[in-house]
Amino acid sequence: MIIYSPDHRRLPQLLLRYKLAPLPNDCHFLLFPNCSFIPPKMVFRHGLRLLLLFCLAHALAQSNDSQQSADCAEGEFCALNDADSSHFISHFHKPKNDSHGCKPFDLSRYYFMRSHYKLLRFLANCYFAVVDAVFELINWFQPMHVVGLENASELIYIPAHVAAEMIREGNLTSKELVTAYIDRLKEVNPLINAIAHENYKAALKLAKEVDTELAKMDSKKRKSLAFSKPFYGVPFTSKDNLKTKGFVTIAGNRYLKEGGKVATEDAPIVKRMKDAGAILVAISTLPNLAMSYGCDDTAYEGITNNPHDTRRIPGGSSSGEGALIGAGASLCGIGNDMGGSVRIPANMNGVFGLRPTSFPDHVVPAEGIVPESLLYKPALNMLTNGPLCRYASDLPLALAVMAGKKVNSFQLDVDFAKDFKLYYLEDLNVLITHELKAEQRFAVRRVKSYFESKHNLTVQKVEFTLLSRFLELFYADPWKAGVPTFDELKTTYQDIQAGVANDTFFALQFEALKRFAVPKSEYEQKWVLLKKEKLRKQVAQLLGKNGLLLTPAWPTDVPFHHMEPFVAFDLKYTMMVNVLGFPALTAPTSKSWVTGMPLGVQLIAAPFNEALLIAAAKELERGFGGWVMRYLRRTAKMDICAAQQSRRLRRVICAATFAPPSKNGHLRRSAKSTLAPRHLRRDICAA
Repeated sequence: MIIYSPDHRRLPQLLLRYKLAPLPNDCHFLLFPNCSFIPPKMVFRHGLRLLLLFCLAHALAQSNDSQQSADCAEGEFCALNDADSSHFISHFHKPKNDSHGCKPFDLSRYYFMRSHYKLLRFLANCYFAVVDAVFELINWFQPMHVVGLENASELIYIPAHVAAEMIREGNLTSKELVTAYIDRLKEVNPLINAIAHENYKAALKLAKEVDTELAKMDSKKRKSLAFSKPFYGVPFTSKDNLKTKGFVTIAGNRYLKEGGKVATEDAPIVKRMKDAGAILVAISTLPNLAMSYGCDDTAYEGITNNPHDTRRIPGGSSSGEGALIGAGASLCGIGNDMGGSVRIPANMNGVFGLRPTSFPDHVVPAEGIVPESLLYKPALNMLTNGPLCRYASDLPLALAVMAGKKVNSFQLDVDFAKDFKLYYLEDLNVLITHELKAEQRFAVRRVKSYFESKHNLTVQKVEFTLLSRFLELFYADPWKAGVPTFDELKTTYQDIQAGVANDTFFALQFEALKRFAVPKSEYEQKWVLLKKEKLRKQVAQLLGKNGLLLTPAWPTDVPFHHMEPFVAFDLKYTMMVNVLGFPALTAPTSKSWVTGMPLGVQLIAAPFNEALLIAAAKELERGFGGWVMRYLRRTAKMDICAAQQSRRLRRVICAATFAPPSKNGHLRRSAKSTLAPRHLRRDICAA
């Protein structure tokens, strides 16, 4: 086994920290270092060593390829034992020329990718290494700000369903809760810039009306509110591409900002939240027309930042929702998801994001999204609205309200030791994306190990070869929308540079990709659609009613601002779910020990099996702590200290709270920037 790391002394600590099982002796692979491990002055020193190790690993892989027997036929999936070393070696399988009743068509581009995959993968790795290093160097000199919890009210730590119950029972007033969140919004928004429209005055007025109405109700009527208005008096936020009565829905677009009209009605999902008694306190930001997973190109003043590190993106396109909920400024929010726009910001901000089923039918209505052109039929199979929540326990109620179902429709008690199956997938061989980084791989394996050790499960690794072709499958339906010519792409690029285009660089790359990924003929389109349907059946058959598929949520660290045009297709793990139309959820599991940013995983279920997803999210919240914040709560410090009884656990809590020391100047800077207040460090380490 070959492992390369710039600091070999830290490698045993890294493996021990993540409880990585011993790897097989015959496993030959190269672990490329994360660029954030290497300061600029060390890049040249390790470049030659990296090249030599790559050549050696390549030779070993070549010799081992002939012995691999786990290769799948195109359109099939492999079930691999975790001890099988084959899952460390990249495979790119050649599709069979199976026309399924179609006339033969040209597959030369598939053959080219197959025959030159290793060279292309090496060149792609070099490109991404340069991009990572450049942005790491640029942001080395940028100030980093972190949203803390020192001045936060204790009321923001109450889950939404608990707060609603307390309001109904008279133990908390809606005015107190809404005021606490308005104060929190005012405190954090100057740092994260995640609010498109404020609704403070109207929210306080509604909160007072709620308290007045409750004072007139008897106990029986108050109890009935748990079913008729389960969110009575609880604040929420919504994304600025969902129609909201009384507001101009601009969707981050400068033309809609200047010429948009005030909405006369709410989108169905917003109306359902209001009908359930929830109070809208703010509307959040998003990138231009939701066409990015960052929030740098938008019509709002400034850019939206990640509360864990303001130099980094909050994810998107539900950027403002993820940032507000991750910063403790909102309990529950509404987003929409066509390529990961709910799950990506949830993952990057350390909260929970749920994408409900969109195929063969929608669990949550997708109407009311601006612009309405997004709702043409092929896209509608991949597009849906969904909730983002700080606590997994709020997901069942939030989804039930948004779906218009009974409040307990998504409550499910699962015996994970008996009635549950878990599979996991790590790598997707997509050339134009990053390969999976070490920490993200470890996050998946920690969850796998957790279910194996606690519930005595046998977690099996699977590979679906067609998932690596998610871009072709993504473009299979809307191919008739037209493929842009090179002249059209050039004109659009010039307009974007001049600031007069109704488009973004991110969207331009997807348009350019149409020239290569869109089916070239009616016969090829039919072939791809048949493959897409076959993939849906395979995944659904594997998962059944009691199975989940565990995958990474994102392949790398959270990107820096303005980085997404250079790594536009890294959303492969989330976008593949939209191709299927299946429900999926991202859940936080820990923080990166290098950057301090949240780490998480994605869970995928068969259609209409959201209840199982939510049950698994609750289990992960119990096992890994749930909502991730950069700083620990002051009020929880004594509980944390009292729980640490052994020297080993004291080391773990200190290492989890503060970045590990290093002689590397970059890591010293990170450690300094992530330190909690001095009195908190003293109390924790003295436990």
